[in-house]
Amino acid sequence: MDSMPTAIPIDLETALRRELATDERILWSAQPRASRLKGGLSIWLFAIPWTLFALFWESMTLLPWLAETKTPDGITWTFGIIMSIFGLPFIVIGFWMLWQPLRAMKLARRTAYALTTRRLIRLIDGRKRELHSVLIDQIGPINRKEARDGTGHLRIETHSRIDSEGDRTTEKFEVLGVPGVARLERLILDNRKVELLAQSC
Repeated sequence: MDSMPTAIPIDLETALRRELATDERILWSAQPRASRLKGGLSIWLFAIPWTLFALFWESMTLLPWLAETKTPDGITWTFGIIMSIFGLPFIVIGFWMLWQPLRAMKLARRTAYALTTRRLIRLIDGRKRELHSVLIDQIGPINRKEARDGTGHLRIETHSRIDSEGDRTTEKFEVLGVPGVARLERLILDNRKVELLAQSC
C-alpha cells in the first residue's frame, strides 16, 4: 500500500486504508468542504430571515389571544388557534433549513474521497461505515464544476441502462465540494488512460 501522506484526518485515513487491496495505492485523497456541499452555509442567508419572520408571525397571531385580560371571544379564540397552527409548518421548515449547514459540516468531517490505482472511492465513516466506489475502467464522461479557489464537484457517468419502462437512465458517481478538483480530474483521466492501455496489451 501507498505510504504517501493524505489530506484527511488520521482516523479516516486508517478506515480508508482498511478498504484497500494489497496492491492498491492511494494517488489522491481529500475531504469535502462543508460550505460547498448542498445545504452549506449559504442556506443561512435565506433560512435566518425566513425563521425570524415565521417566529414573528407566530407571536403576532398569539399576542392578541394571550394578551386578553378576560376570556377571549369566539373570533379571537378562533383567530389565535387557526393562524398559529398555520404558522407552525413555516417555523419547522425554518429550523430544518438552519440545521442543514450543521448537518453538512458533520457529514463533511466524516467523509473522505480517494483515487487509487484501481478505483475512485467515497467513504463515510459515521455510525455506520458506507463505502461507494467505481473502478477506473467504468469511468465515463466527466462533468466538472469549479469555483475560483479550485474547489468543486465532479459528476462522473459510470454506465447507463434501460429501465422497466424502456427509458434510458444514466448512473453517476459524484465527488462533491473537494479542493483541487481539476487536479483530481487530470489524475482520473491519466489513470484511465493507463488502464485502457493495459487492457489493450
